[in-house]
Order: sequence, then structure tokens, then C-alpha cells
Amino acid sequence: MAKGVLRTGMGTESTPLMPSPGPVEEEKINEVTADPENENGNGNDLSQNVKHVKKNSPLLAESVRNANLEYIRLGLKFESELIKHKLAFRYFDFRSFYFMFLPVTLLATLITIIGFLISGVQNDEGSGGGADEATGSVEFSPLLTGSSKQVWSLVVGILGAISTLFNSIGRRTNYQSQADMHKSAVKALEKLCMTVAFEWDWFARNASDPEMAQENNLAADLKSHQASFKAMLDACCDSPVPYRVEQAFTVLEQVYTRQELKNTDKNSDTAPMQFYYHKLWKEHSTYWLWPLKSPSITISVLYKEWKEEMNKDFE
Repeated sequence: MAKGVLRTGMGTESTPLMPSPGPVEEEKINEVTADPENENGNGNDLSQNVKHVKKNSPLLAESVRNANLEYIRLGLKFESELIKHKLAFRYFDFRSFYFMFLPVTLLATLITIIGFLISGVQNDEGSGGGADEATGSVEFSPLLTGSSKQVWSLVVGILGAISTLFNSIGRRTNYQSQADMHKSAVKALEKLCMTVAFEWDWFARNASDPEMAQENNLAADLKSHQASFKAMLDACCDSPVPYRVEQAFTVLEQVYTRQELKNTDKNSDTAPMQFYYHKLWKEHSTYWLWPLKSPSITISVLYKEWKEEMNKDFE
């Protein structure tokens, strides 16, 4: 019989077919996904194709390893953004309270007190001769008279003008709204960090069973986290992280990449980066003038100190 020709039971020949695969080719077919033009018409459906991957095949194991590395990358990215937004919240909340709310409130209180003094009167009954014996009425006199009243009226006017100026500056800087944006971002990122940390731990406990990872639809979870992160950034786009804070984190990542990952795989060791993020956070939050003023720090010098500290902890 000619190779590639199918004979029926009646002895007739049907349409020539593709040559049957050998043992090696058959094994490859079992390890790859189904034909994109499958009978269900879902050729572009990744989850549909993954179902045809042989259990514990190299392709599925590689997919799980890539997803694990992606969770590590997302976890570090979310944590660094969480720290930056926490610092940004303190930065804007401090200015909202001490630069806007407190001065305006004090000015309004002073204007109210001085206004009461200007318009207030005092009872002259005890001064003698002030009461009208025929009618029994009591005479009152203003608390401030003459030039003193004019001076305090001028003070009220000046305080009112200063209060108006503060309100105008407040509407321009919009510190409170920016603080609220970063506060919302902190809440969203805390939830994301907890979710990614939980799934990261799940990977560590189930790394030997790639099929279980496939059944939990890893790609959909990763896309959901990335979409949530993008939505959070869009909500805070009108209020960027303070420049000095953003610059410090950017320089730290560049120093780490240059000194630690120059000749190694960038995904080989990410634990130190989390340690450095928290050290930089502490450097800002413990500075005596923060959040009034950002600390003046040299990242390269601090990085060497932090690295020595971390190495001592592991000794």
C-alpha cells in the first residue's frame, strides 16, 4: 500500500491523507496546543488551547514559571507604588492641614472674636447715675469707642483679606483633593498587594503541580491585577507623587540594576529590592522635617550601607 493512502474495507482508495506522524512527531503533537482552527471556532481562545496541553508537559511548566515571575514583578511594582503613595498622602495631607485648614480656621476665629468686641456693649448700671429712675431702664455703652474701634475694624478687614487670600491659594493648590486621591490609591494598592502576596504564596506551595495552576486561570488573574493597577493610576493622574520622592525611588532602582543585576538574570533575586524599598521609606518617614521637607539623601551611599546591613542579617 502506498504511504499516505487510506484503503477502505471495500478495497477502494479514498482521498490521499497527510503522512502519519512518527513517534517523535506524535509526542510533539501531544505537547502543543490544539489547531487554532478547531471545531468549536475558538482558535484564539488561550484557555481553550491550554486544555490540550499534556499534563506536566514542558510547555505548561514553562508557562507556570513565567506566571510566577510575573507575580514577583507585579508584587514588587505594587509595593513600591504603595510606599510612594503613602509618602505622597502624608506630604499633601500635612500641607492641607497646616498650610490651609489651620490658618483659615484661626483667622475666622479671630475675625469672629474681634467683631464681637467691636459691636459689643457694656452695662453702665454699676457706674452710678446710669439708670433712669423714672422709667427703670438701664443705659448701655459700646465696648470700643473712638479711635480704638476704628483700629480694630481695620484689623478685621485685614484679617478678612488674608483669609480670602488663603482660600484662593487653597483652591489653586488643591492639597486636600490630592491627599484624598493618594489615600484612595493607598487603599487600592494595599488590597492588590495582599492579593498578589497570597497568590505568590500559592505558587510556592503548588509549584510541583503545573496543571493545578492551569486550572486556576493564571492569565486572567494577572490581567485583572494589571487592569486594577491601571485604573488606580488613572484615578490619581491629576496628583503625581512629589518629584523628590519619585526621583529617590527611580535612582534606587537604577543603582540596584547597575550594581546587582549587571551580569545576572534580572529575575534571579528580587528579595533585596523589597528590603531597599522599605529602607528608603524609613529614610523619608523618620526625617525630622518630613513631610514639610524631603530629606537630602545620596542613594549610592545609602545603598552600600543597606547592602552591608542586609548581608550582616544573613550571616
